[in-house]
Amino acid sequence: MKFYQSGRSMVEMLGVLAIIGVLSVGAIAGYSKAMTKYKLNKQAEAFNMLLVNALQISKQIPTASTSSYEYHMDLLQKINLLPDGIRYDETTNRLFDNFGNKIAFYSRAGFGYEWAMGFSLENSPASFEQCQNLINIAKAFSAELLNIIREDNGSAGYSSKYLRGDKTCTEGQTCLKNLTLDDIANICSQNKNDDNTEYSFSFLW
Repeated sequence: MKFYQSGRSMVEMLGVLAIIGVLSVGAIAGYSKAMTKYKLNKQAEAFNMLLVNALQISKQIPTASTSSYEYHMDLLQKINLLPDGIRYDETTNRLFDNFGNKIAFYSRAGFGYEWAMGFSLENSPASFEQCQNLINIAKAFSAELLNIIREDNGSAGYSSKYLRGDKTCTEGQTCLKNLTLDDIANICSQNKNDDNTEYSFSFLW
């Protein structure tokens, strides 16, 4: 009489587990990528609205009378002009986006501009895309902005790059309104470096 054994062998079970593991890794990677894309879209929406509100309020309150920085992040909080995705921290008097980057809103006299919004961007896996977010938003507001300044500070030293708004743009300069997608990608390419470089953007008007 022959006896037949039902069930799966250990080798078959290990094979099934290996397949499940591969599929799980793929699913997690896909989910992580989708979540990063979602956060980038929310960041762009929030910063776009924040800049709109900052531009509007800067027309209604006095500018700084000295070269000292006069910060107004708390004012945006008090009059409820912070969009979803931007939070105010009372302890540091700073704004933070959904990636944890610091944002400052201030006025200053004697430097060729009256108002500014500063955005500090630490190097991260998504900093290349965040850099593109910021420049694309600046391009949309090129008629309002004097310049944006991109500053890099890290192991390779300090460097800065001016991107000119419509009011200061002249022939031969890097002008926001003329930037192509390739131009923006090239400007942001350094953000792909995996080092301790910190990047900051100053939107001046």
